[in-house]
Amino acid sequence: MLSRIARLAAFIGHARARLLLVASGLLIGLTVAAGAVLLLTELRREDVADTERELKNLALILAEETDRSFQAAEMVQLGLIEHMRELGIDSPEKFEARMGSIEAHQNLKDRIAGLPNIDAIALIDLHGRILNISRFWPAGSIDVTDRDFFKALNGDASLTSVISEPILNRANSTWTLLFVRKFTTPDGRLLGFVSCGIQLAYFEALFSRISLNDGSTFALYRRDGMLLARYPHVDPKIGRTFGDPANFDRVASVATSLDGLVRLTSVMDGKDRLVAPHSLTHYPLIMAVSDTIDAVLGPWRAEVGVFGGGAVLLELVVAGIIVLGVRHLRGYERLAAANAARLEAEAARALAVSELRRAHEREEAARKLRTQWIRFDTALSNMLQGLVMFDDAGRLLVANRCYAELFGLPADELVEGTPYAELMERLVTVGNIGHGDMIEMRERRDHMVAARSGEAFTWELEDGRVFMVTHQPMEAGWLATYEDITERRKAEARISYLAHHDALTNLPNRALFREKLEQAIVHARRGQGLALLCLDLDQFKAVNDTFGETVGDALLQAVAERLLERMRETDTVARLGGDEFAVVQAPIDKPTDATGLARRLIELFDVPFDVAGHQIVIGTSIGIAFAPQDGLDPDQLLKSADLALYRAKVDGRGIYRLFHAEMDAQMQARRLLELDLREALKVGQLELFYQPIVDLQASAVTGFEALLRWRHPERGIIPPSMFIPLAEEIGLIVPIGEWVLREACTACASWPGEMRVAANLSPAQFKSRNLVSAVAQALREAGLAPDRLELEITETVILQDTDATLATLHQFQALGARIAMDDFGTGYSSLTFLRRFPFDRIKIDQSFVRDMCDKQDCGAIVRAVAGLSNELGMATTAEGVETLEQLDAVTLAGCTEVQGYLFSPAVPGCAVPDLLRTIADMLASHGTRAMPEPVG
Repeated sequence: MLSRIARLAAFIGHARARLLLVASGLLIGLTVAAGAVLLLTELRREDVADTERELKNLALILAEETDRSFQAAEMVQLGLIEHMRELGIDSPEKFEARMGSIEAHQNLKDRIAGLPNIDAIALIDLHGRILNISRFWPAGSIDVTDRDFFKALNGDASLTSVISEPILNRANSTWTLLFVRKFTTPDGRLLGFVSCGIQLAYFEALFSRISLNDGSTFALYRRDGMLLARYPHVDPKIGRTFGDPANFDRVASVATSLDGLVRLTSVMDGKDRLVAPHSLTHYPLIMAVSDTIDAVLGPWRAEVGVFGGGAVLLELVVAGIIVLGVRHLRGYERLAAANAARLEAEAARALAVSELRRAHEREEAARKLRTQWIRFDTALSNMLQGLVMFDDAGRLLVANRCYAELFGLPADELVEGTPYAELMERLVTVGNIGHGDMIEMRERRDHMVAARSGEAFTWELEDGRVFMVTHQPMEAGWLATYEDITERRKAEARISYLAHHDALTNLPNRALFREKLEQAIVHARRGQGLALLCLDLDQFKAVNDTFGETVGDALLQAVAERLLERMRETDTVARLGGDEFAVVQAPIDKPTDATGLARRLIELFDVPFDVAGHQIVIGTSIGIAFAPQDGLDPDQLLKSADLALYRAKVDGRGIYRLFHAEMDAQMQARRLLELDLREALKVGQLELFYQPIVDLQASAVTGFEALLRWRHPERGIIPPSMFIPLAEEIGLIVPIGEWVLREACTACASWPGEMRVAANLSPAQFKSRNLVSAVAQALREAGLAPDRLELEITETVILQDTDATLATLHQFQALGARIAMDDFGTGYSSLTFLRRFPFDRIKIDQSFVRDMCDKQDCGAIVRAVAGLSNELGMATTAEGVETLEQLDAVTLAGCTEVQGYLFSPAVPGCAVPDLLRTIADMLASHGTRAMPEPVG
């Protein structure tokens, strides 16, 4: 019994031992498994969190960089559009004329100089033709009417700008992203388009410097899912839209959140990816940085293998111990203990191996992380902007090389962990940032940090430096970039100054003058007096012709200096163009303030100017208009002052005139006459009359002088004295003169014998380079012998440009035409002219002939001229012979020919044959010394 009890007790004892052993083994196995699972779960969380943080920070930085690239393009576009509006471009025709030039091409190149992200800037007209482009000149014939951006902007009036889909650039065959903006007038009329191109290679080069690993990608999308740029590059997929709208809506909604990440299956390569999207601050675009889940979890999966294998091995060891313990508990305790010790040693070795593998994996992960940081640091160091990052506590995380260079800080001062306040103090002491500037920056930063808001703004320092600053919150801190735009601002200021000032005199130009005038008119509407003075320099053209344009330009600069010396601070003096100046005198108390200023300016211009060693005397004529009396519209006021100036020049120059209402009426009448004259040449209202010229020795008509008449449908016959000066002023005298030559030569060709025709040449015709060829063509078309044409010129012609005029006269002589000096003695007659050019004939003005019988001096002049002409071998024609007494007097004086009402007034061409017969009969019956009463 005792033995049975002992065996039972032993059995129970062994059973309990086995149960305890099994329970202990199970507890150890569960503990090992749970520990392994918890450890691996924590390691996975840490690896994924590190990757997520890195992806989001990279997405933020790349979004900021891309946003600045587009902002730079937009600033260039807006600056160019403002420049074109200041040039007064308000129609498609002006747009093409002003901006389709080599000067405009150079301006485009200057505007994108120093902006490597902008490939080219182009101007596009309403027809889709590239008018000008910064890349090359001329622009060629590139048509963009088939482009989607052109169709979109033309089809939707509400659109002001678009970012195009990626296009294959026709100019250089590269993938390009276009930022296109409408160019409109202030009232909304479309004039054209301004396009800035950014090559996709720019973004891909930026992305390539900071790639994570072989599975990472960087992509730029539109909000509709269109792929704009990607690294690695996938050429066939650029410009395509990927993913269903709902799927991309997830990406778009997450892109606006600081904590946003998306896990999805990529439509590009079908891989499971972790995507960190980030919206651009100012544009409807999304920057997406992604990495494959395989790449993200690669190191963790390696750790799972190591730790899982160790845990399984340990579990097997424990199970083995339990089995062996149960099986050999009786009698093998020592052996079991030895085996347990051996297995434990093996487990320890397995764990050691596992630790070694884990250490190796961590070392490899650390190496990859160091490589990534090197790439990240390289990207930061090569940025064109200074960049700093701070954590939530305001401690420095990152600062790149450009930031240190911008503010003159030693690189060793930018230590990680430096407090924001301490760094700002160093900027004041080392970076030469003023206390006031720093207070402004800190207040602005504190506000943005508190509101966790992003902002881009301009920071202008007291010393003149200007920075473009962007501030953007991050998941755990904030980021700021700084770009020095001082030189760009100076260039823009210079461009703005040149757009509003005359390049020669530095006075306000017409555009700035109009602004000042409009401002003064605003005050005039409130009761303040305003005077507008328009000045025109007298004899300035003579100075230019005599001394050259260099002296003329220097004279204009001296004039500007004198005008400025006499102006008040509230007055504005401007150069409107050529030798035209204007003064806005405001405020004034009474009109005599303006007339007093005008008198002082006229006296001021009477003092000679010392220019380049020359004593130059010029004068000025001034027209004055007042506001509100003469108008409160800038154009009307300027028109009134111009009319007064025109009257001052007509009344003798060197004086001033005030505007009166009748001046406008007179100018309107003159304008109507001008319009009628232009129409007269087109519809054939001009007509030639012919007055006979009688040879005293031959007692016969030897030719006719062609005299122009205008047969107006309402006013009747208008004499040339009323419309020839107008034709000279408006530039119509050249085509009229060519018509006169053709008509006169054609008529003379139909006259009998060797009869000649005399045609007058205006001084204004000598400014035409085609004058000689026009004479030759008229002779050729009429088939007229050149010696039957006599060209009459006045002394005024020779005074204009002696050498050039004499050269033209010699060309006429070479053709075989005769040359006559008309109205000799009434102008600036000089015997030098007669010596330098052998005239065929001198015509004595009728004012001497009319009074030669009553005034001894007139008779003496006629005899002297006739005698001088005879000695020089020139014929002499006496004009205005109206009585037999005058005929006898000029005959006795030695004149060879006469012309006047004694024989006939000028008659139409159709009356010439009858007139020839009538005069021939009279001369045959009476001779020149016994003429009957005048036939005229």
